[in-house]
Amino acid sequence: MRQILGWREFVRHVHEATDGLRRHGTTPIERNALAGDFDLPPAFWPGRPSGLNCLDRVVADVWHEGYSHHITRLMVLGNLATLLGVVPEQLSHWFWIAYVDAYDWVVEPNVLAMATYGTGALMTTKPYVAGSAYLDKMSDCCEGCAFDPKTTCPITRLYWAFLARHAERLAGNQRLAMPLRSVGKRKAADRKRDAATFAHVREVLGRGERLRPNEDPA
Repeated sequence: MRQILGWREFVRHVHEATDGLRRHGTTPIERNALAGDFDLPPAFWPGRPSGLNCLDRVVADVWHEGYSHHITRLMVLGNLATLLGVVPEQLSHWFWIAYVDAYDWVVEPNVLAMATYGTGALMTTKPYVAGSAYLDKMSDCCEGCAFDPKTTCPITRLYWAFLARHAERLAGNQRLAMPLRSVGKRKAADRKRDAATFAHVREVLGRGERLRPNEDPA
């Protein structure tokens, strides 16, 4: 009921009040607040699996049905795009193409503002990002994956690398105070491997190839 009576009305209000997230009053809105610079990888299109079961399953379902649940839109598609530093506009354009319910007032606030934090704190108070432990807890996507969510899944290192890259930008955000403190306490070797994993995953997915557990980016 909250989703039907509350969230949708809020999203529509944000869209109308900001002219589709183009301006706040007379001030133009930044739609790439985290400076995403990575092209949406081929894994979001049919026939180019990433090797990450969560992403591949959701993408296959979307292309089969033209729809997926709000949580998989946010915490799989949006989460991974944000962790990879995808240009927010490219993900929103993909939603336009892939989803049967991709109305402008739905896609722009949900993708540009919420899923990618592309408009910063305009509509949401923090980036919605998470590592593999959250995905394993909240879904069955890790079952049958080539990666183990506790040991080999790169998503957790992508999460830590994201926090390290944006620590200065997100400093002062109370909802991220604890994870930002945690990333600051990580050993130098772990932080180096986090950054190497981020670069490796972007390189492999950018080429349209499949990630494999036995590939060590360090």
